[in-house]
Parts: sequence; structure tokens; C-alpha cells
Amino acid sequence: MIENFNKRFKDLCYNLKIEERKFVLGLSGGIDSMALLNLLKFFVERNKSLKVQVYPVIIDHGLRSNSAVEANAVLNLALNLGFETIIKKINTEKPSGNIQNWARKERRKILCDITFDLSAILLLGHHSDDQAETIFMRSIKGSGIDGLVGMQEKITWNGILIIRPLIFFKKDQIIRYVNENNIIFLKDSSNFNLKFERVRIRK
Repeated sequence: MIENFNKRFKDLCYNLKIEERKFVLGLSGGIDSMALLNLLKFFVERNKSLKVQVYPVIIDHGLRSNSAVEANAVLNLALNLGFETIIKKINTEKPSGNIQNWARKERRKILCDITFDLSAILLLGHHSDDQAETIFMRSIKGSGIDGLVGMQEKITWNGILIIRPLIFFKKDQIIRYVNENNIIFLKDSSNFNLKFERVRIRK
């Protein structure tokens, strides 16, 4: 997985000017984003001539009583890897329903605002299994052809270039990489809560 990732990411960087090789990483602390963080660490160390800069951003949704503790734990993991990392807290009022959709929109807005301010590119940790779930969810809702395309590796949203470097990797590849390299990650209990649509689809 490492060599495949390195080749894909190197090709991406070669198509960017040096001043454009600046990336904001949405870091949740889950297995996917922590795998991506470690892959990026490996890549940066072995490709110093490319002058790649990565800035992880942790979003504290404030949805659980220990969310601040978890955010700080992820912060320390990223700092120990040598990344300049920050935590951003969502301060808008939580809705009474559809919490996950609210959290997703608020998270995206914060990440895009920071990416814009840094004149950077936003990296997200979605993989091919996420892609399959998204397409299936859209299909049962009657999405048209455009919706069934699913998540793209590269997309521009509100002037921000968003890239998903793991979109061609399967979840089991990520799990194997994390286990083989003893990568620490946090488990989000909401990923097992069947009241959320995506969790039900995944099951």
C-alpha cells in the first residue's frame, strides 16, 4: 500500500507548482485519517525535494462529553509525528435532528475556510468502501446519473480543490496497513449507532 500511495501522491505533486504543494488534512483521529496521516509522514520524509507541507486540522464537534479530550489526544499524535496541527471547535448551535448532516456541513465549512486562508489543497480520508456506501445511498434515494458518480478523487468545491488520496484503496488494505505499522487511532462510537443512515447502509 505504501508504494502504491507514494507513486500516486508523487504524480499529484509533480503536477503542482512548489508553492501549491501545501495541504490541509481533515484529521478525525479515526483509522482512515490516521492511516493517511502516517502515509503522508512517510511520503514527506522520503520526498523532501518536493517541499510538501501538510497541516492537519482536527474538528471538535462537541457532540460527546469527552470530545475535547479525544481531540487533544489526536493533536498529540499528530504533533509527535512532526506536523503543525490545530484543533477547531464547532460553536454553532446544534440542531434537534439530523446531527450527522449538521456536523458534516460544519466540518466541511471550517476545513474549507482554513484551506482557503492558507491557499492550500484539502485532503480527505475517504476510501473505496466509502465510495460504495455513498453510491448505494444515493441509488436508493433515486439520484440521477451525476449523483451515482459518487465521490471523485479530485473535485473543486467553492473554489477549493479537494483530493481524496485513499479513494482507490479498500478498507481492508487500510486496516492491514494500520495493524502492520502499529498506528494508534480512535474509535468513534457513532460509527456503530444504527440510528444513523450510513451506519445502517454499512451493516
